[in-house]
Amino acid sequence: MTYKNLSVFLVGLFVFVLVAQNVSAAFGTISDVRVNGISANSGVVNFAGFNGQKIPVTVRFDATAHANDVRIKAWISGSSGNSVALDRIEVFPNASYIYTVYVDMPRDLGESINEPRKLEISVESKTEGTADQKTINLALQRESYSIQILSADMNTQVNAGDPLIVDVVIKNIGGQLAEDTFLKMKLPELGLETKSYFGDLSSVDQSNPDRQDAVERRAFIRLPAEVKAGVYTVILEAFNADSVDRIERKILVVGVEGDTMVVSSTSDRTFSTGQNGEYTLTIVNKGTQVRVYGLDVVTPSDLSLDVSDPVVVVPAGSSRAVKLTASSNAEGKYAFTVNVKSGDQILDSKTFRANVNGTVKASAGANTTVLLTVILAIVFVVLLVVLIVLLTRKPEKQEELGESSYY
Repeated sequence: MTYKNLSVFLVGLFVFVLVAQNVSAAFGTISDVRVNGISANSGVVNFAGFNGQKIPVTVRFDATAHANDVRIKAWISGSSGNSVALDRIEVFPNASYIYTVYVDMPRDLGESINEPRKLEISVESKTEGTADQKTINLALQRESYSIQILSADMNTQVNAGDPLIVDVVIKNIGGQLAEDTFLKMKLPELGLETKSYFGDLSSVDQSNPDRQDAVERRAFIRLPAEVKAGVYTVILEAFNADSVDRIERKILVVGVEGDTMVVSSTSDRTFSTGQNGEYTLTIVNKGTQVRVYGLDVVTPSDLSLDVSDPVVVVPAGSSRAVKLTASSNAEGKYAFTVNVKSGDQILDSKTFRANVNGTVKASAGANTTVLLTVILAIVFVVLLVVLIVLLTRKPEKQEELGESSYY
């Protein structure tokens, strides 16, 4: 076979394969397309879709042959990854099928306020290939005011008591200046919320560093040390006076188990009415973060309890002792409980008992005091008598000395 004949053969084979493929896939045609209710059969639609919208696209497909697993796909040029497709169906000859798909208009356009794009539509079968496809020219227009959270990077796992840090990028995808843009971060299950300021965002990048269309900031919120382990929802909401965008993420919080130890002194004390019984409670923070503890006491009505420090701040790896003073005017046996809490969570509880006797009896110490008082009174009386005697005693007369003359 000559080179010329070989070339003709290959070209003929290519045409045959192409025709055979078209014949095998030609099980129908797209006869009508409407974009948001406007006819697009000419290949151009006078419709300006706004970025971020969902646009209804109605497609009529006239089947000329039987085919299985047929579906309609639609997407915007440059964003085929966001294509939308209907469920697969079975089509029969001489039947028409009309379906509506909702196509997402791209949110992030170029710097142009009005940007031309193409709407791509195809009808294809899993076994028969593509039956027909259409390309329709349209224009995408920016909304005047619209912002978008482009990215939110965070660890998917965080320890209780540690900060949850998020690096967020917010972009102005609208046509006008987005003034005073904020980011709100919330964990609704824990009742936590924080807000960060992102400033003014330009509609396009500018040389002025204070006029960027996208800004990255770091936001954080500290998780309580007593939070229970589990999966929690993080809500990020970018907003200003004109627009809002909201995304959700999930994080796994790993609880710090057993990082607090509570030690009590002797739990029983015996004392009399009118006296005090003293107890000591020591809180040990074995964790790596400073913790704040609250003491919640439960006492019977006839027993008074004074807590030296109702709120205790314990640095990491340290301990603090709390003094408890009990008293009662009624004898009896009492029990009271001290709950050590972190936030609303009870970490540990200790129960103490107070045995209160009757009126205080005279003791050896009291007798000694009385005896000492009597002795001091006697000494005082003796000293007083001596003083009186000294004051009333007459002085002795002195011997008169005569005068002597010497010659």
